[in-house]
Amino acid sequence: MSRSPGKKTVAGISFKDYEHRISDGRIENLYLFTGGEDYHHSQALRLLRATLDESLRDLNYSVFEIETGDGPAAALDAANELPMMIARRIVVIRAFDKIKDEGLDSIADYLKNPSPTSTVVFQAPSLDQRRKISNLLKQSCTHVIFDLLSDEEAASWAREYARGLGCKIDNLAVKTLITRLGAGLMRLSSELEKLASSAESGAIGVEIVESLVPEVREHTNWELQDAIVSRDRKRALALTMRLLSDGVDAVLIIGMLGYLYRNLLIAKEMSARNAAPDAIGKATNKWKNRDTEFYSRVARSSREELVYGVRRIAQVDNAVKNSEATPQLQLEYLVAELASPKGRIGV
Repeated sequence: MSRSPGKKTVAGISFKDYEHRISDGRIENLYLFTGGEDYHHSQALRLLRATLDESLRDLNYSVFEIETGDGPAAALDAANELPMMIARRIVVIRAFDKIKDEGLDSIADYLKNPSPTSTVVFQAPSLDQRRKISNLLKQSCTHVIFDLLSDEEAASWAREYARGLGCKIDNLAVKTLITRLGAGLMRLSSELEKLASSAESGAIGVEIVESLVPEVREHTNWELQDAIVSRDRKRALALTMRLLSDGVDAVLIIGMLGYLYRNLLIAKEMSARNAAPDAIGKATNKWKNRDTEFYSRVARSSREELVYGVRRIAQVDNAVKNSEATPQLQLEYLVAELASPKGRIGV
């Protein structure tokens, strides 16, 4: 039997299109899942797993992390095995964007000749378009794109999700909810379930949102700036990932970092001219109530380091906007560099 998959459309389909295809029983041998919306990644895998006979799922559903174990070798071995007592097995390969070059040939060979009795899912937030494997994946796989939603799209989704919980959320309440949480569906779904269990008569108004839902979006922004100013690399990276999972665009986070570093540089230059603290605070918007750490970072940093930081942020901003590399990876590298111990940023 020929195992040639044929070429797929490179454009990609949405979660809704994918959902319709799965419900119609149209299951492919090769999928590429990309995008920053973790909730839709999770739901897409749940839908696919549900197509397997419940009593045999554990025998025919495998998940592999590309950075652990035997890398892609173990996943491909599983994909080439015959399913156990049913027609199809499912193999999920997570964090595919982190695959090393030495594993690419085996993946390319499999894409050209996939097993007809396996569904293999290559999962990644995004792909580096400079790598040949990215184009090969798009040509060989059904590409499902889970883009982060805009605030407006998330509001519409939240209303529909609330209806599914037997509730109705009013316009001001949903606006307040997204202002506090961001547009990430994982957190929105969790908070909506909490609100639905507490809402009287199934109505979710702004009062209950304000009383039960924390202001995560702004709080996390300030936490990230605090972590960078304090050179706490581990916390800075964790907060960056939280913002991304909450639906905050990488470009917006980079813009926030640019604003922070411009203020640090302004404060450094004004301090060198012996400017009064009140004048520095006014020029840098007083950095809210975090003056101590802010001025400590100014004192500990050389002007050259801050200038370098401003330039690096501008370089990454340009690279992300021009699709020169994956936004998440570029942002992670940038945050790790900016939050590095003294003397280890590129100066």
